[in-house]
Amino acid sequence: MRTRLPHPHWYALGNLGSNIFSQAFATFALFFYIDHLRGPIGAITVVMAIQSVWHAVLNPILGQLSDRTRSTRGRRVPYIAGLAVPLGVVFALFWHPLVEHSELALYFLVLVVLFDTLYLAVVLNWTSLFPEMFRTIAERTRAQSSRQAIGIVALMIGVAAPPLIYGHWGWTTMGVLLASIGTLGFLLSLRGSIETPRITSVPVRPWQLSEPWQLFRSAAGFRRYLATNFLVQLTLGLIPAVLPFYAKYVLHIHHGLLSLVLASIFVVALATVVPWTGWIRRHGSHRAIRWAIGCLAVGVMPFIWAQSLTWVFAGTIMIGIGLAGFLSLADVLLAEVIDLDAAQTQMRREGLFYGINGFVLRLGVSIQALLLYLVLHFSGYQANPRGIAPPLVSIGFRTLVGVIPLVLLCCAWWIIRHFDVPQSPAARDLSEELA
Repeated sequence: MRTRLPHPHWYALGNLGSNIFSQAFATFALFFYIDHLRGPIGAITVVMAIQSVWHAVLNPILGQLSDRTRSTRGRRVPYIAGLAVPLGVVFALFWHPLVEHSELALYFLVLVVLFDTLYLAVVLNWTSLFPEMFRTIAERTRAQSSRQAIGIVALMIGVAAPPLIYGHWGWTTMGVLLASIGTLGFLLSLRGSIETPRITSVPVRPWQLSEPWQLFRSAAGFRRYLATNFLVQLTLGLIPAVLPFYAKYVLHIHHGLLSLVLASIFVVALATVVPWTGWIRRHGSHRAIRWAIGCLAVGVMPFIWAQSLTWVFAGTIMIGIGLAGFLSLADVLLAEVIDLDAAQTQMRREGLFYGINGFVLRLGVSIQALLLYLVLHFSGYQANPRGIAPPLVSIGFRTLVGVIPLVLLCCAWWIIRHFDVPQSPAARDLSEELA
Protein backbone atom coordinates (compact mmCIF):
# COMPACT_ATOMS: atom_id res chain seq x y z
CA MET A 1 0.00 0.00 0.00
CA ARG A 2 1.33 3.44 -0.92
CA THR A 3 2.40 5.56 2.04
CA ARG A 4 0.74 8.98 2.22
CA LEU A 5 3.33 11.77 2.29
CA PRO A 6 3.15 14.98 4.31
CA HIS A 7 1.75 17.87 2.30
CA PRO A 8 3.36 21.23 3.11
CA HIS A 9 0.42 23.36 1.94
CA TRP A 10 -2.16 21.55 4.05
CA TYR A 11 0.20 21.39 7.01
CA ALA A 12 0.87 25.13 6.68
CA LEU A 13 -2.80 25.94 7.36
CA GLY A 14 -2.09 25.34 11.04
CA ASN A 15 -0.44 28.75 11.02
CA LEU A 16 -3.90 30.28 10.70
CA GLY A 17 -4.66 29.09 14.20
CA SER A 18 -1.17 29.59 15.58
CA ASN A 19 -0.77 33.21 14.46
CA ILE A 20 -4.36 34.43 14.66
CA PHE A 21 -4.75 33.27 18.26
CA SER A 22 -1.33 34.32 19.50
CA GLN A 23 -1.09 37.68 17.74
CA ALA A 24 -4.63 38.83 18.41
CA PHE A 25 -4.12 37.97 22.06
CA ALA A 26 -0.68 39.61 22.29
CA THR A 27 -1.77 42.76 20.44
CA PHE A 28 -5.22 43.47 21.85
CA ALA A 29 -5.66 41.62 25.17
CA LEU A 30 -4.23 44.39 27.36
CA PHE A 31 -5.77 47.14 25.22
CA PHE A 32 -9.20 45.47 25.44
CA TYR A 33 -9.18 44.83 29.19
CA ILE A 34 -7.39 48.03 30.25
CA ASP A 35 -8.40 50.73 27.77
CA HIS A 36 -11.78 49.45 26.58
CA LEU A 37 -13.18 47.67 29.65
CA ARG A 38 -11.34 49.97 32.12
CA GLY A 39 -10.03 47.01 34.09
CA PRO A 40 -7.55 47.52 36.94
CA ILE A 41 -4.11 48.08 35.40
CA GLY A 42 -2.15 46.52 38.27
CA ALA A 43 -4.27 43.37 38.51
CA ILE A 44 -4.36 42.81 34.75
CA THR A 45 -0.59 43.14 34.33
CA VAL A 46 -0.03 40.83 37.32
CA VAL A 47 -2.22 38.24 35.60
CA MET A 48 -0.07 38.55 32.49
CA ALA A 49 3.01 37.87 34.62
CA ILE A 50 1.30 34.82 36.17
CA GLN A 51 0.34 33.62 32.70
CA SER A 52 3.92 33.96 31.56
CA VAL A 53 5.22 31.82 34.43
CA TRP A 54 2.46 29.24 33.94
CA HIS A 55 3.19 28.99 30.22
CA ALA A 56 6.93 28.77 30.83
CA VAL A 57 6.61 25.91 33.32
CA LEU A 58 4.08 24.04 31.20
CA ASN A 59 6.14 24.16 28.00
CA PRO A 60 8.84 21.56 28.80
CA ILE A 61 6.31 19.35 30.61
CA LEU A 62 4.01 19.18 27.58
CA GLY A 63 7.05 18.76 25.34
CA GLN A 64 8.19 15.65 27.19
CA LEU A 65 4.60 14.35 27.34
CA SER A 66 4.29 14.76 23.57
CA ASP A 67 7.59 12.98 22.88
CA ARG A 68 6.46 10.04 25.02
CA THR A 69 2.90 9.77 23.69
CA ARG A 70 2.10 6.59 21.78
CA SER A 71 -1.18 6.09 19.92
CA THR A 72 -2.45 4.66 16.66
CA ARG A 73 -2.44 8.20 15.23
CA GLY A 74 1.05 9.07 16.43
CA ARG A 75 2.56 11.36 19.04
CA ARG A 76 1.39 14.82 17.93
CA VAL A 77 -1.80 14.47 15.88
CA PRO A 78 -4.15 13.40 18.73
CA TYR A 79 -3.49 16.62 20.64
CA ILE A 80 -4.22 18.79 17.61
CA ALA A 81 -7.38 16.90 16.69
CA GLY A 82 -8.75 16.74 20.24
CA LEU A 83 -8.01 20.23 21.56
CA ALA A 84 -8.41 22.58 18.58
CA VAL A 85 -12.16 23.11 19.10
CA PRO A 86 -11.98 23.73 22.91
CA LEU A 87 -9.18 26.22 22.19
CA GLY A 88 -11.42 28.14 19.78
CA VAL A 89 -14.28 28.26 22.28
CA VAL A 90 -12.07 29.64 25.07
CA PHE A 91 -10.58 32.24 22.71
CA ALA A 92 -14.05 33.48 21.73
CA LEU A 93 -15.15 33.74 25.38
CA PHE A 94 -12.06 35.81 26.18
CA TRP A 95 -13.50 38.71 24.17
CA HIS A 96 -16.97 38.40 25.71
CA PRO A 97 -16.66 38.69 29.52
CA LEU A 98 -19.46 36.85 31.32
CA VAL A 99 -18.93 38.57 34.70
CA GLU A 100 -19.48 41.94 36.37
CA HIS A 101 -16.77 44.59 36.18
CA SER A 102 -15.68 43.90 39.77
CA GLU A 103 -14.78 40.31 38.81
CA LEU A 104 -13.03 41.25 35.57
CA ALA A 105 -9.49 40.55 36.79
CA LEU A 106 -10.47 37.05 38.03
CA TYR A 107 -12.23 36.28 34.74
CA PHE A 108 -9.15 37.47 32.89
CA LEU A 109 -6.96 35.14 34.97
CA VAL A 110 -9.14 32.06 34.43
CA LEU A 111 -9.54 32.59 30.69
CA VAL A 112 -5.87 33.38 30.18
CA VAL A 113 -4.78 30.18 31.96
CA LEU A 114 -7.27 28.06 30.01
CA PHE A 115 -6.37 29.67 26.71
CA ASP A 116 -2.65 29.36 27.35
CA THR A 117 -2.85 25.66 28.29
CA LEU A 118 -4.93 24.66 25.26
CA TYR A 119 -2.97 26.85 22.86
CA LEU A 120 0.34 25.45 24.00
CA ALA A 121 -0.84 21.83 23.78
CA VAL A 122 -2.04 22.31 20.19
CA VAL A 123 0.72 24.55 18.83
CA LEU A 124 3.64 22.73 20.43
CA ASN A 125 2.55 19.48 18.82
CA TRP A 126 1.84 21.13 15.47
CA THR A 127 5.25 22.81 15.32
CA SER A 128 7.01 19.64 16.52
CA LEU A 129 5.89 17.89 13.32
CA PHE A 130 7.98 20.24 11.16
CA PRO A 131 11.52 18.85 11.76
CA GLU A 132 10.24 15.28 11.59
CA MET A 133 8.26 15.57 8.36
CA PHE A 134 10.63 17.82 6.38
CA ARG A 135 14.28 16.81 6.47
CA THR A 136 16.30 18.54 3.72
CA ILE A 137 16.99 22.25 3.20
CA ALA A 138 14.84 22.16 0.05
CA GLU A 139 11.93 20.50 1.85
CA ARG A 140 12.20 22.82 4.81
CA THR A 141 12.41 26.03 2.85
CA ARG A 142 9.52 24.93 0.63
CA ALA A 143 7.37 23.97 3.60
CA GLN A 144 8.40 27.07 5.50
CA SER A 145 7.58 29.26 2.51
CA SER A 146 4.00 27.95 2.42
CA ARG A 147 3.79 28.01 6.18
CA GLN A 148 4.92 31.60 6.51
CA ALA A 149 2.88 32.87 3.56
CA ILE A 150 -0.21 31.54 5.32
CA GLY A 151 1.22 32.71 8.64
CA ILE A 152 1.56 36.27 7.38
CA VAL A 153 -2.01 36.22 6.10
CA ALA A 154 -2.96 35.02 9.58
CA LEU A 155 -1.00 37.89 11.10
CA MET A 156 -2.99 40.31 8.97
CA ILE A 157 -6.21 38.70 10.15
CA GLY A 158 -5.12 38.59 13.79
CA VAL A 159 -3.41 41.98 14.03
CA ALA A 160 -4.52 44.30 11.22
CA ALA A 161 -8.17 43.25 10.83
CA PRO A 162 -9.39 43.44 14.48
CA PRO A 163 -9.52 47.28 14.68
CA LEU A 164 -11.86 47.30 11.69
CA ILE A 165 -13.96 44.44 13.04
CA TYR A 166 -14.37 45.67 16.62
CA GLY A 167 -14.71 49.24 15.35
CA HIS A 168 -17.81 48.30 13.31
CA TRP A 169 -19.29 45.16 14.90
CA GLY A 170 -17.83 44.94 18.40
CA TRP A 171 -15.31 42.80 20.24
CA THR A 172 -17.59 39.75 20.60
CA THR A 173 -18.03 39.44 16.85
CA MET A 174 -14.29 39.81 16.42
CA GLY A 175 -13.61 37.01 18.91
CA VAL A 176 -16.08 34.57 17.33
CA LEU A 177 -14.85 35.27 13.80
CA LEU A 178 -11.15 34.87 14.62
CA ALA A 179 -11.85 31.77 16.72
CA SER A 180 -13.69 30.12 13.82
CA ILE A 181 -10.92 30.79 11.30
CA GLY A 182 -8.14 29.72 13.65
CA THR A 183 -9.84 26.48 14.69
CA LEU A 184 -10.59 25.57 11.08
CA GLY A 185 -6.92 26.13 10.21
CA PHE A 186 -5.73 23.65 12.83
CA LEU A 187 -8.25 21.01 11.76
CA LEU A 188 -7.39 21.36 8.07
CA SER A 189 -3.67 21.09 8.84
CA LEU A 190 -4.25 17.47 9.86
CA ARG A 191 -4.71 16.59 6.17
CA GLY A 192 -1.02 17.28 5.61
CA SER A 193 0.35 15.99 8.91
CA ILE A 194 2.03 12.57 8.73
CA GLU A 195 4.14 11.11 11.52
CA THR A 196 7.15 8.94 10.76
CA PRO A 197 6.50 5.29 11.80
CA ARG A 198 10.14 4.59 12.67
CA ILE A 199 10.07 7.42 15.21
CA THR A 200 6.71 6.71 16.82
CA SER A 201 7.63 3.01 17.13
CA VAL A 202 10.68 3.73 19.29
CA PRO A 203 10.12 2.55 22.91
CA VAL A 204 9.18 5.25 25.39
CA ARG A 205 12.10 6.45 27.50
CA PRO A 206 11.75 6.83 31.28
CA TRP A 207 10.51 10.25 32.38
CA GLN A 208 13.36 12.43 33.64
CA LEU A 209 12.59 15.74 35.34
CA SER A 210 16.15 16.86 34.73
CA GLU A 211 16.07 16.17 30.99
CA PRO A 212 15.10 19.75 29.96
CA TRP A 213 18.01 21.18 31.94
CA GLN A 214 20.42 18.58 30.56
CA LEU A 215 19.29 19.34 27.02
CA PHE A 216 19.60 23.08 27.60
CA ARG A 217 23.17 22.63 28.80
CA SER A 218 24.40 20.06 26.30
CA ALA A 219 22.69 20.63 22.91
CA ALA A 220 25.17 22.36 20.61
CA GLY A 221 24.07 25.83 19.54
CA PHE A 222 20.77 25.60 21.42
CA ARG A 223 21.46 28.33 23.97
CA ARG A 224 22.66 30.74 21.29
CA TYR A 225 19.52 30.02 19.27
CA LEU A 226 17.32 30.50 22.35
CA ALA A 227 18.91 33.85 23.20
CA THR A 228 18.51 35.15 19.66
CA ASN A 229 14.95 33.90 19.29
CA PHE A 230 14.02 35.33 22.69
CA LEU A 231 15.30 38.81 21.85
CA VAL A 232 13.68 38.94 18.41
CA GLN A 233 10.38 37.46 19.58
CA LEU A 234 10.28 39.90 22.51
CA THR A 235 10.65 42.70 19.97
CA LEU A 236 7.97 41.26 17.69
CA GLY A 237 5.64 40.89 20.67
CA LEU A 238 6.31 44.33 22.11
CA ILE A 239 5.75 46.32 18.90
CA PRO A 240 2.18 45.16 18.08
CA ALA A 241 1.18 45.25 21.77
CA VAL A 242 2.21 48.91 22.03
CA LEU A 243 1.09 50.08 18.57
CA PRO A 244 -2.63 50.48 19.49
CA PHE A 245 -1.54 52.80 22.33
CA TYR A 246 1.08 54.47 20.10
CA ALA A 247 -1.47 55.11 17.35
CA LYS A 248 -4.04 56.57 19.73
CA TYR A 249 -1.91 58.60 22.16
CA VAL A 250 1.14 59.54 20.00
CA LEU A 251 -0.06 59.77 16.39
CA HIS A 252 -3.75 60.40 17.26
CA ILE A 253 -5.07 58.24 14.41
CA HIS A 254 -8.32 56.26 14.41
CA HIS A 255 -8.75 52.50 14.20
CA GLY A 256 -9.01 52.50 10.39
CA LEU A 257 -5.55 54.00 9.95
CA LEU A 258 -4.19 51.71 12.66
CA SER A 259 -5.37 48.73 10.59
CA LEU A 260 -3.64 50.22 7.55
CA VAL A 261 -0.36 50.66 9.46
CA LEU A 262 -0.47 47.09 10.76
CA ALA A 263 -1.56 45.68 7.41
CA SER A 264 1.36 47.36 5.64
CA ILE A 265 3.81 45.26 7.68
CA PHE A 266 2.20 42.02 6.64
CA VAL A 267 1.59 42.97 3.00
CA VAL A 268 5.31 43.68 2.61
CA ALA A 269 6.17 40.48 4.50
CA LEU A 270 3.88 38.41 2.30
CA ALA A 271 5.42 39.92 -0.84
CA THR A 272 8.96 39.07 0.29
CA VAL A 273 8.50 35.49 1.52
CA VAL A 274 9.33 33.93 -1.86
CA PRO A 275 12.43 36.12 -2.46
CA TRP A 276 13.65 35.24 1.03
CA THR A 277 13.18 31.53 0.28
CA GLY A 278 15.38 31.73 -2.80
CA TRP A 279 17.97 33.85 -0.98
CA ILE A 280 18.17 31.34 1.88
CA ARG A 281 18.71 28.43 -0.54
CA ARG A 282 21.54 30.29 -2.27
CA HIS A 283 23.33 31.83 0.70
CA GLY A 284 22.33 29.60 3.64
CA SER A 285 20.27 30.10 6.76
CA HIS A 286 23.06 31.49 8.93
CA ARG A 287 23.84 34.48 6.74
CA ALA A 288 20.17 35.11 6.02
CA ILE A 289 19.18 35.38 9.70
CA ARG A 290 21.68 38.20 10.22
CA TRP A 291 20.20 40.13 7.31
CA ALA A 292 16.65 39.56 8.61
CA ILE A 293 17.51 40.89 12.08
CA GLY A 294 19.30 43.85 10.50
CA CYS A 295 16.19 44.78 8.50
CA LEU A 296 14.08 44.66 11.67
CA ALA A 297 16.56 46.93 13.47
CA VAL A 298 16.42 49.52 10.69
CA GLY A 299 12.62 49.29 10.69
CA VAL A 300 12.10 50.20 14.34
CA MET A 301 14.22 53.36 14.17
CA PRO A 302 11.58 55.70 12.65
CA PHE A 303 9.18 55.01 15.52
CA ILE A 304 11.56 56.81 17.87
CA TRP A 305 10.96 60.21 16.26
CA ALA A 306 8.02 59.77 13.85
CA GLN A 307 5.63 62.72 13.76
CA SER A 308 3.65 61.60 10.72
CA LEU A 309 2.53 58.44 8.96
CA THR A 310 5.24 58.89 6.31
CA TRP A 311 7.98 57.89 8.76
CA VAL A 312 5.78 55.18 10.25
CA PHE A 313 5.22 53.55 6.86
CA ALA A 314 8.94 53.76 6.09
CA GLY A 315 9.53 51.76 9.27
CA THR A 316 6.78 49.23 8.59
CA ILE A 317 8.24 48.43 5.15
CA MET A 318 11.58 47.44 6.67
CA ILE A 319 9.88 45.59 9.53
CA GLY A 320 7.83 43.65 6.98
CA ILE A 321 10.95 42.62 5.05
CA GLY A 322 12.74 41.55 8.23
CA LEU A 323 9.66 39.78 9.56
CA ALA A 324 9.36 37.62 6.43
CA GLY A 325 13.00 36.62 6.69
CA PHE A 326 12.86 35.83 10.39
CA LEU A 327 9.66 33.81 10.13
CA SER A 328 11.15 31.84 7.25
CA LEU A 329 14.25 31.02 9.29
CA ALA A 330 13.29 30.57 12.95
CA ASP A 331 12.09 26.97 12.68
CA VAL A 332 14.74 26.08 10.10
CA LEU A 333 17.49 27.05 12.56
CA LEU A 334 15.85 25.12 15.40
CA ALA A 335 15.43 22.10 13.11
CA GLU A 336 19.19 22.22 12.49
CA VAL A 337 19.82 22.13 16.24
CA ILE A 338 17.41 19.18 16.57
CA ASP A 339 19.08 17.31 13.69
CA LEU A 340 22.50 17.68 15.31
CA ASP A 341 21.16 16.45 18.65
CA ALA A 342 19.51 13.45 16.94
CA ALA A 343 22.75 12.57 15.19
CA GLN A 344 24.62 12.67 18.50
CA THR A 345 22.04 10.93 20.74
CA GLN A 346 20.01 8.79 18.27
CA MET A 347 16.81 10.35 19.70
CA ARG A 348 14.25 12.67 18.11
CA ARG A 349 13.19 15.11 20.84
CA GLU A 350 11.29 17.79 18.91
CA GLY A 351 8.66 18.21 21.61
CA LEU A 352 11.23 18.86 24.31
CA PHE A 353 13.18 21.31 22.15
CA TYR A 354 10.04 23.27 21.31
CA GLY A 355 8.94 23.06 24.94
CA ILE A 356 12.16 24.61 26.21
CA ASN A 357 12.00 27.21 23.45
CA GLY A 358 8.47 28.07 24.54
CA PHE A 359 9.57 28.22 28.18
CA VAL A 360 12.17 30.85 27.33
CA LEU A 361 9.90 32.84 25.03
CA ARG A 362 7.16 33.11 27.62
CA LEU A 363 9.52 34.83 30.00
CA GLY A 364 9.44 37.64 27.49
CA VAL A 365 5.72 38.12 28.07
CA SER A 366 6.44 39.00 31.71
CA ILE A 367 9.04 41.53 30.57
CA GLN A 368 6.63 42.95 28.02
CA ALA A 369 3.86 43.30 30.62
CA LEU A 370 6.27 44.88 33.12
CA LEU A 371 7.52 47.45 30.59
CA LEU A 372 4.00 48.41 29.59
CA TYR A 373 2.91 48.65 33.22
CA LEU A 374 5.81 50.97 34.07
CA VAL A 375 4.92 53.32 31.23
CA LEU A 376 1.18 53.28 31.93
CA HIS A 377 1.63 53.70 35.68
CA PHE A 378 4.36 56.32 35.90
CA SER A 379 3.77 58.45 32.79
CA GLY A 380 0.41 59.87 33.79
CA TYR A 381 -1.58 57.72 31.35
CA GLN A 382 -5.35 57.89 31.69
CA ALA A 383 -7.59 55.93 29.33
CA ASN A 384 -9.85 58.27 27.34
CA PRO A 385 -11.62 58.11 23.95
CA ARG A 386 -9.86 61.20 22.52
CA GLY A 387 -6.26 60.02 23.02
CA ILE A 388 -5.25 63.00 25.14
CA ALA A 389 -2.12 62.39 27.23
CA PRO A 390 0.80 64.33 28.77
CA PRO A 391 4.16 64.42 26.89
CA LEU A 392 5.68 61.76 29.14
CA VAL A 393 3.17 59.23 27.82
CA SER A 394 4.32 59.88 24.26
CA ILE A 395 7.97 59.49 25.27
CA GLY A 396 7.18 56.24 27.04
CA PHE A 397 5.40 54.70 24.06
CA ARG A 398 8.17 55.83 21.67
CA THR A 399 10.69 54.13 23.94
CA LEU A 400 8.67 50.92 24.03
CA VAL A 401 8.18 50.68 20.26
CA GLY A 402 11.51 52.13 19.11
CA VAL A 403 14.42 52.42 21.54
CA ILE A 404 14.04 49.16 23.44
CA PRO A 405 13.42 47.03 20.30
CA LEU A 406 16.52 48.54 18.66
CA VAL A 407 18.69 47.55 21.62
CA LEU A 408 17.21 44.03 21.70
CA LEU A 409 17.78 43.48 17.99
CA CYS A 410 21.37 44.68 18.09
CA CYS A 411 22.05 42.15 20.86
CA ALA A 412 20.34 39.39 18.86
CA TRP A 413 22.43 40.16 15.77
CA TRP A 414 25.65 39.96 17.75
CA ILE A 415 24.71 36.63 19.39
CA ILE A 416 23.67 34.85 16.18
CA ARG A 417 26.93 35.81 14.46
CA HIS A 418 28.59 32.90 16.30
CA PHE A 419 25.91 30.27 15.55
CA ASP A 420 27.98 27.21 14.57
CA VAL A 421 25.40 24.43 14.08
CA PRO A 422 25.62 22.64 10.68
CA GLN A 423 23.01 23.80 8.19
CA SER A 424 20.20 21.52 7.00
CA PRO A 425 21.55 18.91 4.56
CA ALA A 426 20.90 19.02 0.85
CA ALA A 427 18.76 16.22 -0.52
CA ARG A 428 21.78 14.25 -1.75
CA ASP A 429 23.44 14.51 1.68
CA LEU A 430 20.34 13.18 3.37
CA SER A 431 20.19 10.24 0.98
CA GLU A 432 23.75 9.34 1.87
CA GLU A 433 22.96 9.68 5.57
CA LEU A 434 19.91 7.41 5.38
CA ALA A 435 21.85 4.88 3.29
